Amino acid sequence: MTSLKAAQPQSSGKHLHQYLRLVFLACVTLLASAIATAQDYVEWSTETRTSLGFRVNSAAIESLLPDGWSLTPIPDAPGKVNISVTFMDRHLVLDAQGEKVRTGTSRYMVMSVQARHESNGQSGTMIVNGISPEGAGAYEVYQPAVVASAERTSSGQGEEFGVTEETWELAAESGDSVTLHLHYRKAMPVRRQSSVVIRSGHRPEFTRTYQIDQASDVLGIPGAPDSRIEQLSFTVAGPLFSRIFDGTEVITGVTSIPMYTREIFIP
Repeated sequence: MTSLKAAQPQSSGKHLHQYLRLVFLACVTLLASAIATAQDYVEWSTETRTSLGFRVNSAAIESLLPDGWSLTPIPDAPGKVNISVTFMDRHLVLDAQGEKVRTGTSRYMVMSVQARHESNGQSGTMIVNGISPEGAGAYEVYQPAVVASAERTSSGQGEEFGVTEETWELAAESGDSVTLHLHYRKAMPVRRQSSVVIRSGHRPEFTRTYQIDQASDVLGIPGAPDSRIEQLSFTVAGPLFSRIFDGTEVITGVTSIPMYTREIFIP
């Protein structure tokens, strides 16, 4: 009798544990479903990128911002604003069903700034311009490309990192164009995973969330003692780009991103 009575609470405890485990798993499933409903998965891509940071005349950028938005100021550089110019070589682009988007590959350039809304306090990265063979794109700000080319060669021996040489050329129907030639010594890239929200400079209420897995190699600033940049040539032309890069721009850094994978969710 004693052994039978002792077995009963053990059985009840075991069943309770199993019940609580099932409840927990059900809650996790419901939470995951709610997140998936709140943010729709729309795209996956793997890319190689090169990004340049500049300080440029803020007046040339302000005209690209939507009403109610302003540029994030630089305390030690009045009248200047940080802008990122990112060249993207998209090797494989898939939609939510795993099917290729358009041809499944693309090359383009994007300009982004840090901006904030003057009344509601919203802030973050805003895409304001660029050149793309896909037209205006999801953010509705890119200029349609008539030229969008990327050329990259790498060499090295054994286990050394070696060197890379890149040439990017993009030109738009408007007459705006940009060319980058870059030669650098590679080093071990740093892997970083992040989640960022990107906003459209045309429709600021439109955002996309990027889940990113990337490896970045910070090359430095041309001419600096610790820079691994052997050669850099950055030229622009055209009605808009020549106003942004008017000869007073200052380069603040160059980063090679040999591996960039992202999933895109909306809103």
